[in-house]
Amino acid sequence: MSIEWVYPLPMDGLDSSLAGAACGASEDECDVARFQAGEEAAFESLVRRHERTVYRLALRMLRHPEDAMDATQEIFIRTFRGLRSFRGEAAFRTWLYGIALNVCRTRGSAAARRSPAESLDRTGDEAEGRPLRIVKDPSPDPAERVLGGELYAALQAALSKISAEHREILVLREVEQLDYGELSSLLGVPEGTVKSRLARARRALRETLEGVWP
Repeated sequence: MSIEWVYPLPMDGLDSSLAGAACGASEDECDVARFQAGEEAAFESLVRRHERTVYRLALRMLRHPEDAMDATQEIFIRTFRGLRSFRGEAAFRTWLYGIALNVCRTRGSAAARRSPAESLDRTGDEAEGRPLRIVKDPSPDPAERVLGGELYAALQAALSKISAEHREILVLREVEQLDYGELSSLLGVPEGTVKSRLARARRALRETLEGVWP
């Protein structure tokens, strides 16, 4: 999947001296500082760095490619709109995941009220005036390459059957490799709660997987 920023918004009146301050740190911090100093290309760099991860997170949460593409578009629109006021209290990645989770939760609730056929029949060209163009990545999911087709399919089937809360924390921890501190910040709960919630999610997945994988 690739995302192209088509019509950027104006960024007037920002102090370009801000850009140099964070550029000795991570690439994300450097790009955020550059963007806040008025460099539009810095946002494109952030999108390129995170687009695949965001899309695959949305796909695992929403389970339909078109829903995931729509969600990815909305996530980066919200990111663009909020980035000028981002102050770095958390890492950019954690902040981005927070936006992604909020979008996926909202869209997941809406999708639950639609039939699966309706979700699959919708096309990505239905919405007009999009500031992003999204093309699904034809390459297989890395997890599919590691696990093999049958086990991967069974795992996906099991993930689709557990609760959204359990699926969410499993994807963030086991797939996206967020640590307990990041999960605590992202979910707004103590690390102890993260660990107990993760243990329950793993148990639910294991029990469900036993029913779909011989």
